[in-house]
Amino acid sequence: MKIFLIYESKRIRCTAPFAGADHAVAAGACPLCKSEPFKVAGTGRRPSADDLAWEADAIAYCCDQPVGVLRVETGTLFGVREDECVSRLGVRIY
Repeated sequence: MKIFLIYESKRIRCTAPFAGADHAVAAGACPLCKSEPFKVAGTGRRPSADDLAWEADAIAYCCDQPVGVLRVETGTLFGVREDECVSRLGVRIY
């Protein structure tokens, strides 16, 4: 799994601080208030346009302001929509 913050057309690498975390830590400082560590959380999860990742509107923990899009690439083979259907229903439907 790879996590990125997309802010002003730049991809900023992020890491999950621990399994099941409700936020990610982005490399560098917050572009708005310059705080470090730069923690971001996503709201409004949705499949990406290319169906290869989940995306959400990113909010900075430090200043509670929108800072782009949080993208989680899961390494899917058939697309995140298909993966979700299989995990929810237990079968692939064609």
